[in-house]
Amino acid sequence: MNWTLPTKRIYDGADLRYFERSIAFHRLQSVINKIVLLVQNQKVPDGVLNMEIVTRSNRTPTVSMPSLIRNKDQEITWSHNTQTLVDLFNELDKLITDTPPLQGPTRFGNLACRTWHDKVKPEIIPLLEKLEFPASLDINGFLTECSYYLENSFGSKVRLDYGTGHELSFIAFIGSLIEFNVLQDVTGVELLVIFSKYYDLVRRLILFYNLEPAGSHGVWGLDDHFHFIYILGASQFCNDKLAPVVQRALSSQVINSDKATNLYINAIAFIFKLKTGPFNEHSPIIYDIHSKVYSWIKKKRKKLQSRAQRQQRRQHRNQCRCQ
Repeated sequence: MNWTLPTKRIYDGADLRYFERSIAFHRLQSVINKIVLLVQNQKVPDGVLNMEIVTRSNRTPTVSMPSLIRNKDQEITWSHNTQTLVDLFNELDKLITDTPPLQGPTRFGNLACRTWHDKVKPEIIPLLEKLEFPASLDINGFLTECSYYLENSFGSKVRLDYGTGHELSFIAFIGSLIEFNVLQDVTGVELLVIFSKYYDLVRRLILFYNLEPAGSHGVWGLDDHFHFIYILGASQFCNDKLAPVVQRALSSQVINSDKATNLYINAIAFIFKLKTGPFNEHSPIIYDIHSKVYSWIKKKRKKLQSRAQRQQRRQHRNQCRCQ
């Protein structure tokens, strides 16, 4: 296989038609479906998610992730490569602490974030080289491509923003690890641990450096920064007899009881940390979904469909502008 450094190919709505017919698009769909099925009816182990990140306080969230998680009376262990990714995120998290924001007024995007990106770039491949690879894999070529996806999953160094495109880049990174058996026989719990660490890292970046939402639709978007986290969390609740009723998911009782183990509720808690006022005013799309969808299976499907529908509407608008 010939490995090359990925380059940007989508510049406007017309390019989306070619992307939707590409191998990359179908591979992304395939890995998303696989991940969603694997995490179904699984919980994030206790102690993995950093509760400071989704709890209102005057303190800046700090690094909080032991190498081995103890859930009640049972030790939860995972594969060498899952642990290597956990260690990777811990190292990048520490670099945030070592790179404090610059002092002075700024509405969005503290310039110290660019310094963080500069520190991260030379560390990515050495950290990834600690993974165990299949003997038949061209490691150097593989790392050239997958490191690009990982590096671009932390937001834009130039624009100082973060959005769903960066989140999708991380899915591409995980997809490459799964497709080439670097994450061989990965379990749903392992995937939840990896995604939890990733989301905690980027949310700490958002809070620490006040990153602007990339391509945000304001109150008319599902979320300022994320999309896939809701699909993962909704899938976690599918076929779970103890899952909360959908209409109760925005209540403080459910948030307090499930934000440590479910990514959907954890994401809702992060919104409550960032925004004040009535939820139906600052997040009307999520609020509307909760008032009309009655099962977690339908909620998961609705969010998968809503992403495709938004892409089609965006493509149609661009075509109209061109005409």
